[in-house]
Amino acid sequence: MTVKLSSLKADLAREQKGDWIEYPDWPGVEFNVSSLHLPAYVAARDLLVQKMAKKHGGKPVPRDEMTVEHGTLYAEHILHGWRGLDVEYSPEVARETLTNIEFRNVIAAVEWCAAKMSEVEVEFVEEAGKNSAPPSAGG
Repeated sequence: MTVKLSSLKADLAREQKGDWIEYPDWPGVEFNVSSLHLPAYVAARDLLVQKMAKKHGGKPVPRDEMTVEHGTLYAEHILHGWRGLDVEYSPEVARETLTNIEFRNVIAAVEWCAAKMSEVEVEFVEEAGKNSAPPSAGG
């Protein structure tokens, strides 16, 4: 099989603007997210990694601390809305939620949905010129 090159192109406008992605573990819950490839997010994440490395003297950053820091970035750059939760979305509620380690499952769900934003549907093309039957033995 041959992969259609054009099917591998990222939809940069959609990744930046954001779109609704269903979270499969929680029926009826969707997050409106941008991609984790969003340039402003990538720059902020890279600065965060440098800051945390300096703060911890090059030692591993505690997982809970890093989760909350990522949640802060998701609230600022990635998450634009949610549906299916009993609390209405607002930027303030999102920030409170995504910076609270007790909501690490929500942080992980937002991250999962944002990662889905950059997936593409790979298309295949039929290879031209294939023989329909194997060559004869006696030729």
